Amino acid sequence: MIKKSIQVGLLMALLTTGATFAQQNSAGMGAGTTTMVGKETKAKFDSQNQKGAAAVSAVKASPAKLSSADQNLMMQVAKGGMMQLEVSKVALQKASSPAVKQFAQAEVDEQTGLSAKLQEIASAKGITLPTTPDAETQAMVTKFQGMSGADLDKMYMDECGVKGHEKLDKVMSTVESSASDASLKGIAKAAHPLVKTHLKVAKQIETAM
Repeated sequence: MIKKSIQVGLLMALLTTGATFAQQNSAGMGAGTTTMVGKETKAKFDSQNQKGAAAVSAVKASPAKLSSADQNLMMQVAKGGMMQLEVSKVALQKASSPAVKQFAQAEVDEQTGLSAKLQEIASAKGITLPTTPDAETQAMVTKFQGMSGADLDKMYMDECGVKGHEKLDKVMSTVESSASDASLKGIAKAAHPLVKTHLKVAKQIETAM
């Protein structure tokens, strides 16, 4: 009888532990949490984002005037960043996948920091950068606002995650190789590694869909 009681007790303990684990796992999923972002752990992805943000923040703004070519490059970076930021804000609110939400949050953080640094550099040089979305960006935002669920997730990772970062990757490469201004070149060198990271992770998330 004692042996049977011990067996029943162990069985009840295992069932209780399993139920508790399932409840915790379900609660975590329901809250939109994830331990992986693409093939990166969330901790590693967060660390890469923090490192990138710190690098951008450390860039010094010089008052030296920009050439017309450098002004054009700065506008390209600003425009591309604005598109990524505004669309990612929508995705952060409406995405259904925890990994997509995590990616969108990282993108909002990245582009907010990049935009602030660009505005700081532009101000030091007496240049005015756009502070509101242009027509192309607004059209994209409106398109995403009308979407939801898996359709939005896939479209966001394709348009913003992959294609958007491919464009930024090319722009950053051009700035690094062609810009003559130290501040502009510095911000490209600081931001480019994170752009590449986000592009890699975006492809991983999209492939897993």
